[in-house]
Amino acid sequence: MIATNPELCRLDNETFDDFALRLYANGQKYGVNCFEIADILNRESGQHKAENSWRIRYKDFRRGMEYQQQKLDGDVSERILCLSDFHYPFNLPIEKFEGYKGKVDTLVLNGDILDCMALSKFPKSYRVSPVEEMIHGREMLIDLIGLIAPKTLIVTNGNHEYRLASYVNKNIDCELKELMPDTALEYIFEDGFTHYDKENGSKTFYTPLKEVFGDIDVRYTSGWWYQYRNTIFCHPKVFSSGILKTSEKALSWFRNNGNVFTSLVMAHTHRIGMYKVGNCTIYEQGCCCKTSKMQYADGMLVNSQKEGFLYLCLNKDGNVNEDATRLVSLN
Repeated sequence: MIATNPELCRLDNETFDDFALRLYANGQKYGVNCFEIADILNRESGQHKAENSWRIRYKDFRRGMEYQQQKLDGDVSERILCLSDFHYPFNLPIEKFEGYKGKVDTLVLNGDILDCMALSKFPKSYRVSPVEEMIHGREMLIDLIGLIAPKTLIVTNGNHEYRLASYVNKNIDCELKELMPDTALEYIFEDGFTHYDKENGSKTFYTPLKEVFGDIDVRYTSGWWYQYRNTIFCHPKVFSSGILKTSEKALSWFRNNGNVFTSLVMAHTHRIGMYKVGNCTIYEQGCCCKTSKMQYADGMLVNSQKEGFLYLCLNKDGNVNEDATRLVSLN
């Protein structure tokens, strides 16, 4: 049984310690006792330790890990999942974030949730209408927010959401513009919107998400940045090609603007990185879209795009707990 049970084999990406801890944690489930686990570990390591030697080692090892985790958790007062740059319909599946279900106090959607591809100046091989993006992008957001189930939701606009206002400014009389929101996210989160299906002679109203999720504190910012405790989340309209240069510009802008903060989270760049400037930690959080389909600069020899996101943990003073914080790269 031991030789043929795949659960008793070490996984390709599993360290020896993780393998041993998994065996001891699941021995009853796997149908093995401590003596059989010791035989497996001896074969895997090429050693000849007694059963009690392995058992005592990993009992102490597990206690040490639990102590470290309790220490980390004790200095974490808020867990923030920061996602951005979905560029719907190019978004990654929401299953990518399933591991954070029940582990998030605040969800930050840091701009470019929609792509507004039909309103783009970039060449395209096919077209998704703005209304179709809003309807199905809204469905994706409902699934995502329902999966994560945060207590607080913070939403900023990205440069792609502002494509709607740019298009309206160019094509509709400015006085009529006063009847309309500036971005698609304002329709989705704040106002709701009605789809008039001219072909079928019907209309459908889509309820704003702040009402759909009445038990969540939904904060649609209507701007490109938001300060929450000691962290600024931002999605600027400008972009610098130098590595982390956009973040440096943002840092200077916010400091000159009089903001007092100890961390800055930057969307928009589709890059992943972090560094410190004085007492401030800067994060570039990557993107949550399929980068293989987002080749706006194909052939222009720019830096590759990085899929990823930020799991930001704050202590009771609102500053980053760097030991518990994770900048996650997906490609």
